[in-house]
Amino acid sequence: MAKQKKQKPDFFYLPPKEEEAMKVLWSTEDALSASEIAERIPERAWPASSIQGILRSLEGKGAIKVDKITKLGKSYGRLFRPSLSANEYATMQFNRYYQAEGDSRTRCSAMVSSLLGNTGIKNADIVDALQDIIKEYENDQM
Repeated sequence: MAKQKKQKPDFFYLPPKEEEAMKVLWSTEDALSASEIAERIPERAWPASSIQGILRSLEGKGAIKVDKITKLGKSYGRLFRPSLSANEYATMQFNRYYQAEGDSRTRCSAMVSSLLGNTGIKNADIVDALQDIIKEYENDQM
């Protein structure tokens, strides 16, 4: 029987410890071992030994994946990578709570307005960025 690929859920929540571990993974291009992840968490207020349980939970949610198994000192260990980006996680959280009525154009407009209204970025920069995104999107559709 072929092993089926585990599908990521539409939504999951990262408790603070898991979010700290994910921030470490999101901040690097490298696959990291459990101990490297624990060491890179700034001002960690919990024992490094807790990282294994945190990683098991993240793996179960589909937030991380094992990149490879390699020799770490005298034994072998797993190196991890995120399965989703920080932006994908933020979008997941936004989609869970965001509600808008109306047709798709109205909902899209309300969503973008909601996101942009809370950025502190100058309006001119937002307009320029949106125009760039539209041009890129149109080029991808051709």
